[in-house]
Amino acid sequence: MVGHPILDLVGCYAYSSDKVGKDVGELCGLEPLGIRASNDVEALLALNPDCVSYMPYRPNFDHLERILESGCNVVTTMYMLAGSGYGEEPTRRLRDAAVRGGSSLYASGIYPGHAPMVSLAVSAMCRRIDRLSILESLDISGYANEQMFRAQGFDLEPGDPAAALACESACGSFKDQIPVLATALGVTIDSIGFAVQFATANDDTDFGYMTVQKGRIAGFKGTISGMKDGRSVIECSFVWKLGDNMKPDWPVTHGYLIEIAGDPGVRCLLQPMGEHFDGTVTTAMPALNAIPEVCAAPPGIVNQMGLPLIRGAHLFS
Repeated sequence: MVGHPILDLVGCYAYSSDKVGKDVGELCGLEPLGIRASNDVEALLALNPDCVSYMPYRPNFDHLERILESGCNVVTTMYMLAGSGYGEEPTRRLRDAAVRGGSSLYASGIYPGHAPMVSLAVSAMCRRIDRLSILESLDISGYANEQMFRAQGFDLEPGDPAAALACESACGSFKDQIPVLATALGVTIDSIGFAVQFATANDDTDFGYMTVQKGRIAGFKGTISGMKDGRSVIECSFVWKLGDNMKPDWPVTHGYLIEIAGDPGVRCLLQPMGEHFDGTVTTAMPALNAIPEVCAAPPGIVNQMGLPLIRGAHLFS
């Protein structure tokens, strides 16, 4: 947000007690901004923000309900907040709070979120679609997030039943993306399937923030499938690897591959011009760049199809 031409940062919530009272700029590795981090939700809402960028590791539904019913809009990279991944009751609470407050909740990110929206633009080139697939293919070892990786099932034994369950749980946001794509493309999905394969480390590998032991899971290759009449018609796929010292060592594109089987068949690759995408930037910006459109949206939970095209407006230097 800092330096964005049409966004003004007015406050910041601190999830860690040791950050309370510290300058937000310094917490972010920037020059001081004169804004102090706070853990007082009411004090932050008293600043009358138009929108809250809500990006914790896990949601606090009491906080979200209070924010929305105050009339403050929310953008988030927690894609399951826009669907039913956290359950019907939390979804109802948030929708009702948004309606009471006249506010909107919008979830995005790079994938789920922006890459699937690019696939919808690509689909306009076709006169028949047999299958739409989107693949995220990344070596994520440069992202030091042990908490997230262990929750996904990294470093578990491949035969551990918890491994596939952990990976499937981590894919809940993809399951919420499938119906959005299906609605946009006018196709009725009968069910959503999940399949995953594991790659195991050839040696004990220390990444600095965590160690993956030899013979344990160092990579995943999986697909979440929207099924119709017994065949997969919409697929959100992924290859996630910690390094390349594993078996099998699947190749990665370091980006997002969109393929549409149909007439004509179309392929589109979102790939960095440098060595790799900064995942934090590419995840955050589709949500932040949507803030003006979300503030203008009708109350409730909105998805990409309920907004004008989200774009990098006003960003030319």
